[in-house]
Amino acid sequence: MTKKQKNRRAILITLLFLSVIVTSAFIGTLAKYITSGTTSDDAVAAKFGLNIPNTIHLFSDSYTNVTADTSDKKIIAPGTTGFYNFVVTGTSEVAYKVSANITVTYSEQWNEYEPLEFSIDGTVWTSLDQFKTNLSTALQSETLSPNEAYSSTQAIHWRWPFHVSPENDIKDTEIGMAAATGTAPKVTITIEATAAQIA
Repeated sequence: MTKKQKNRRAILITLLFLSVIVTSAFIGTLAKYITSGTTSDDAVAAKFGLNIPNTIHLFSDSYTNVTADTSDKKIIAPGTTGFYNFVVTGTSEVAYKVSANITVTYSEQWNEYEPLEFSIDGTVWTSLDQFKTNLSTALQSETLSPNEAYSSTQAIHWRWPFHVSPENDIKDTEIGMAAATGTAPKVTITIEATAAQIA
């Protein structure tokens, strides 16, 4: 075989080799399996909570025979009384239970004298401790199912008795005089309703 024939043969072998490589790559690409997919899911937080009054109006600037010297001042005195309908409603998407509590805070000028009495119905009057129990019982719910509505309207009655005893009359007078000569003794009533999720 001549040198020229050897060169042609080498060129042919090289071209054939390159052709095989290119063809193999092309065929391999055509034979490749490809698949893809995208999926998702989302959710929003379950509704939870009660509609509880932001303010309550238990006290006033005026009662029978008792009127504040300015209309922006709420006052109490022996013989005054008042009430407020405490309305709580709600629906939650989780099981829940409702409870309630009342706190009465007397400022230090009262010197541990706590004359106010309370009632659920305006007829039977009790001490604060007993009223706490009564209010809790009235507003407390059993376990409520998801989306089961809660609704309660509870009257909160209070009074400062006009006359209980001579000893109380003396204390009442001291409170009135303290209000006239210094910082007026103050009473704050706080009512709290709570909804708690049940696991």
